[in-house]
Amino acid sequence: MRSFPDRRQRGFTLLEVLAAFVVFALLFTTTLQIMSASMRNVTRSADYSQAALWAQTRMDSVGIDPAIEEGFWDGEFDDNFSWTLEIQPYQVLDELSASLEESPVDLYYVELTVIWGENDERRAVFKTLRSATPVRGQ
Repeated sequence: MRSFPDRRQRGFTLLEVLAAFVVFALLFTTTLQIMSASMRNVTRSADYSQAALWAQTRMDSVGIDPAIEEGFWDGEFDDNFSWTLEIQPYQVLDELSASLEESPVDLYYVELTVIWGENDERRAVFKTLRSATPVRGQ
């Protein structure tokens, strides 16, 4: 007499194995895409942090030596990061402000742009006001 295996003891069918493989492949692909996006975000975050550090260094030197003056400058921090700096006089325009001649300080609008990446596609802009003691009577 021939005995057939019990239905519970049989293995997986080919269709079940293929379905499990497809589910695994989809989950694995999704996981790789998430990890890849995370790595890009970590790199982008590190670049923005480096740009902020470079900007702080450059902004700290504005007006120290030489004295602050109106103009446009550019340069490079290193092989990856470059910068442009624009300084313009700034006037407070309201009824309560003193005239420019009576003001104890001159205000300057300072805009620093840090540029990096392939083809200079990434940039961060930093803006501030700086004060300087006016030189009167020239």
